[in-house]
Amino acid sequence: MIIAIEGVSAAGKTTWASRYAPAVVDEITTAPPTADDASVAQYWSDENSERWRRGLELERTHDIVCFDTDPLKIHYAWCLWQIGSGSRETWMANVQATRKRISEKQLGFADQIVFLDPPEQTIRLQRTNDKTRLRRSFETHIRLYEPLRRWYLQLETLSPGSVLFNAYQAQDWTPARLRADRYELELFDALIDAADRRDW
Repeated sequence: MIIAIEGVSAAGKTTWASRYAPAVVDEITTAPPTADDASVAQYWSDENSERWRRGLELERTHDIVCFDTDPLKIHYAWCLWQIGSGSRETWMANVQATRKRISEKQLGFADQIVFLDPPEQTIRLQRTNDKTRLRRSFETHIRLYEPLRRWYLQLETLSPGSVLFNAYQAQDWTPARLRADRYELELFDALIDAADRRDW
């Protein structure tokens, strides 16, 4: 089973993953070497496909694998667009590169998204108490809180049972279910269409 932990910076993703999962695929901390939309989108699809491959390998050994941030990370460019720090063109470049990877079964939907959405004051406190990371883009990430939550609410609407909200409050956790089709292009297209309407 593949679990993806999501939430803004300092929401507690890394801590949650290390607590509950026997194997963890870390988030990407490098930056794209270029700035044009197509090249950046290709970079992220390459990196996330490699993460997905590692996750599938670990799943065969450990049964449950946790991704520290969703390997299907097109929501990030969309969220930046929503807060005025990105563009639809940049997001769509990411969508196109990601869709190709899904069609090739080199990227897919996690079986479950565990969404960490503690109150903002808790996130700020966790950031202050974490001396291991600088989090230079923290204030931008705080602004992503609402659009990120809306993204996963839409995924849950389209595919009920996909997302566990308020996971930061969970005292115990067991995975929900295996997804019938991790490479479901119909679900991907429906999610993109809903996000592109900007009326929710």
